[in-house]
Amino acid sequence: MEKRAYSKSLRGKITNRTLFIGITPVLLVGFFAWFSMNQVTSSVNQQLDKSRAELLDSVVGANLSTTSARIVSELDSFMLERISDVVVWASAPIIVQAAKSAAEAHQKVGLVEQEIDDIEARFKTRKSLNVSPAANRYLIHQIRNSSHFGEVFFTDKNGFNTAMTNPTSDFVQRDENWWKTAWENGISVGEVEFDESANIWSIDISVRIDDPAAGRSLGVMKAVLGVSLIQEVADRGAKDITGGLVTVISSGGQLLAETGSRHAKNRIMVETINLRNSTDPAIQEVFSTRNKGYVLGSGQVLGYAKSAGPELYRTVVTRFPGFNWSVIVQQPTSIALAPIEGLASVQSNLQTSKQQVIVILVIVAIAVFMLAFFVAGMLSKAITQPLLDLRELADSVSKGDTSRTISVNSDDEIQDVAQAFERMRTSVSIIMKRIKEMKAAA
Repeated sequence: MEKRAYSKSLRGKITNRTLFIGITPVLLVGFFAWFSMNQVTSSVNQQLDKSRAELLDSVVGANLSTTSARIVSELDSFMLERISDVVVWASAPIIVQAAKSAAEAHQKVGLVEQEIDDIEARFKTRKSLNVSPAANRYLIHQIRNSSHFGEVFFTDKNGFNTAMTNPTSDFVQRDENWWKTAWENGISVGEVEFDESANIWSIDISVRIDDPAAGRSLGVMKAVLGVSLIQEVADRGAKDITGGLVTVISSGGQLLAETGSRHAKNRIMVETINLRNSTDPAIQEVFSTRNKGYVLGSGQVLGYAKSAGPELYRTVVTRFPGFNWSVIVQQPTSIALAPIEGLASVQSNLQTSKQQVIVILVIVAIAVFMLAFFVAGMLSKAITQPLLDLRELADSVSKGDTSRTISVNSDDEIQDVAQAFERMRTSVSIIMKRIKEMKAAA
């Protein structure tokens, strides 16, 4: 008899069905377990991302933005008070009278008609006519009572020195830009520069001296203001933020303060270091039209605020646009998000558990497959081997060989069939024997 293919044989069918029955539940359970773990992990990831965004928006971003606004407010208040100081000094009756007297004195000695170079040569050593010693004493007194100003002096309407706390390099000031601007606009504020002699960062504040009674301009007062407070305020602000750094930027984009470099001289007010030219989107956001806000940088959260405009100074001086400074307070994202790092570890653990479940399911599936294959093999062999023996017995009987016997001890239907075959073989054997005897007798 032709041998059947394994897949079409009873043994193959039993093995395949056994494997299907054994593996299918494992695969179904594994799929639902993986699906459930995936859903939980996805939900946790979404909640964690939402928590990060809410923490950055409602806590970290708001805190950094508020801190930068507070620093800006402190700087604005400081500069407003200092400008007010200079305005008050320039409005003092003793200063107004000294400017008038100086103009008359300079007119009498013929300085008004002379060229600037000739005047400078004449006053190479002496920097004023000292027409008002009282004004000198007044300015010296103001400087002594102030811990911020380094020097103060003023000129008459011709730009000639009238009184001063320290000798100046020139006698004539009217050709200086600060003098021209202050004379025309009422105020001139210079850029922050490092004063080598005083070893401080300073800014010039120049205010026009006006005669309120006559309604005319009498001269210009210039005060040199030390602005180390900018860096002191930045340092204090940085201490309020864990891992925080504070940067103060001038209107031109140069650094006024940088706590990260401890206000290194080779970085402060250096033309080559201009943050307006930065390609960092986060830094560019600082120079946007918004006055206050926060932005996510590369591994950093940046809060920023801009200094006040002309509305703040309008009560003291007009035609002054403000300093247009910007303050950036930044904090590493790792520190900013530290409160939810525990959730991040849960997320990591869930991801690890998900991977472990997948590995376990694969191992279980392989183990079940191997066990099912082994059991199916044994089961199919236990069923098919007796059937094969019966088939061979039937083939032998059909060929006239009734000597072969079969014994099956399975205590089931197959044993019953084997016993039936044995009875059939015995009956056939008896019949064949009688037929032979009958042939022999004939």
